[in-house]
Amino acid sequence: MFLNGSINGSTYILFLLLSSSFLNSFKQLLQFGSKFSMLLEGAGKVRDIINHEPQEQGHKTFDRKIQGRIQFNNITFKYDKKEVIKNLSLTIKPKNIVALVGPSGSGKTTLGQLVGRFWDVEKGNITIDGIDIKELKMDELMKNVSFVFQDVFMLHDTIEENIRMGLDRSLEEITRASKKAQIHDFIMSLPNGYETKLGENGVKLSGGEKQRISIARAILKDSPIVVLDEVTSYSDVENESKIQKALSILLEDKTAIIIAHRLYTIKNVDEIIVLDEGEIVEKGTHSSLMNKGGLYNHLWNMYDYEVVEERGA
Repeated sequence: MFLNGSINGSTYILFLLLSSSFLNSFKQLLQFGSKFSMLLEGAGKVRDIINHEPQEQGHKTFDRKIQGRIQFNNITFKYDKKEVIKNLSLTIKPKNIVALVGPSGSGKTTLGQLVGRFWDVEKGNITIDGIDIKELKMDELMKNVSFVFQDVFMLHDTIEENIRMGLDRSLEEITRASKKAQIHDFIMSLPNGYETKLGENGVKLSGGEKQRISIARAILKDSPIVVLDEVTSYSDVENESKIQKALSILLEDKTAIIIAHRLYTIKNVDEIIVLDEGEIVEKGTHSSLMNKGGLYNHLWNMYDYEVVEERGA
């Protein structure tokens, strides 16, 4: 229009200024709409949490150092209406290391997390040394069970505080735990050592480094029961070797449940429990399960684990 003379120069300049202002306002409106929808979604989640029926806390404590016998007694558990664990019974002996394996969605992670009352079972009960975990004080249960998850949460704080995690422990004790977790040398290579800040404005860690800090937390806590959710999933060969060394120290004289995806990492555990669709379909040692030629044998043969072991050797 300006070129063919329909509008003059001042009108054209005014149009450009208004167009720029309108575009910026339109962009802000779109951003507001996006943020508002996220706000509504978040408010809905908060409402769901507020409306969720709280877990009843027990009043019992262990009157002596626990042995670590865990029993799942005919338990059933559902996510909403979907039954994930079906009338399952299992006894884990004190100071035994038991691995839970099975296809994706078989209930491995759920079964491990039920020990910490992340949810409560629909039917049956779970006991530690004969005491129903629902009858225990929550602090008592958490004091005696440690979790090392696949995805590790890190505080926006120093490495020292990320390992301490609210425990009343000295820096000397934290250092000892870090050495056992094979992470001390890495921490000391950082500019501020244990005072190094983590998070968006600090140092960012690899998956394997996060896992070793998580193991240091568990070593520092020194609980008699440990639940591990495949802690080597995100690690490279070097980190995996260090993690395996750290785990051997962590699990010494502990009752342990290992949720396993890499089957070669659990060949030497005391017992392997094979789950499928929320039920136990096989149990035994690695060699006995391989000889059965069942689901475990099938899962093992889906991947050439012997080759993996040779590479890691």
